[in-house]
Amino acid sequence: MARRNKDSKAGLIGGVLGAVVLGIVIAFLIYRPFDQPPPAPPKVDLNTPYDDSWGKLIAPDARGVVTHILISWTGANPRVQVSSPRTKEEARKLIDSVWAIYRNNPTEAVWKELQEKHNEDSGDKHNRYPVGGNDGLDPAFSACGKSTKVGHARIVESAFGFHLIRRES
Repeated sequence: MARRNKDSKAGLIGGVLGAVVLGIVIAFLIYRPFDQPPPAPPKVDLNTPYDDSWGKLIAPDARGVVTHILISWTGANPRVQVSSPRTKEEARKLIDSVWAIYRNNPTEAVWKELQEKHNEDSGDKHNRYPVGGNDGLDPAFSACGKSTKVGHARIVESAFGFHLIRRES
């Protein structure tokens, strides 16, 4: 009987020690204090000059689907409501800085944030536009959309203002 007690105590102690070790391993896997911290997000230089070659196709596609961010200036087009009074030069500077932010982190989430914050399109801020054929869009807008790689964005000027056009497909 004494031997059984000794065996059960040893089993109990072994079980407790095993549970403690397992708890330490799990805590280490979850917390991992020895990992390096994640790198800081890249600094966006908003003074980087716009580079139209980023994402430009050598030969344009016949069709595609795009979204855009429209930034206009006071008096550019009566159909566009500018969010704050600005000159054409100020609008160009703003669209260039929006491009620089997207260029540094070209994700769909960043794009949608930029659309919410800056898009002055009178319709839905996230409208998708088919380009190609007789699409009825401004020719410069359509041409830019067809000659941009999927996921990239380029700037074009139209009668409405400056567009940062992102190719979706």
